[in-house]
Amino acid sequence: SSSASYYSLSVSCFTALLLDIMIVAGLQKLAKRKGPYDVTPGLLDYLTMDTYAFPAGHASRVAMLSKFFLNHLVLAIPLRILLVLWALCVGFSRVMIGRHHITDVLSGFVFGYLQFRLVELIWMSSNTCQMLISIW
Repeated sequence: SSSASYYSLSVSCFTALLLDIMIVAGLQKLAKRKGPYDVTPGLLDYLTMDTYAFPAGHASRVAMLSKFFLNHLVLAIPLRILLVLWALCVGFSRVMIGRHHITDVLSGFVFGYLQFRLVELIWMSSNTCQMLISIW
């Protein structure tokens, strides 16, 4: 789409995802909390910065994106319910596969919501987003 609102939405979503990756990685390096099972991280875990469990990065991203979509897209009620269920399933699947404690996931949900609020505060105008996209 070439609409101005699309540019604003996509740039803000991209900014939110980058912010999430940086904040979660920083918090994980500070907390250094391991997951529930003492598994030695593999090479892929080191490359994807997935060696610590608190807060759960998947949970923070899915909570932030769900809130983002719920606020900025016009969705029917069944789609809104599916979006919330998707977020819950992603978050709690991390507990079920043994990568996170339940508190890691719950804190990930909270951090995801807080990051959404932060991105809402620094929301960029459509003109600014079009300028940024034209530079890339």
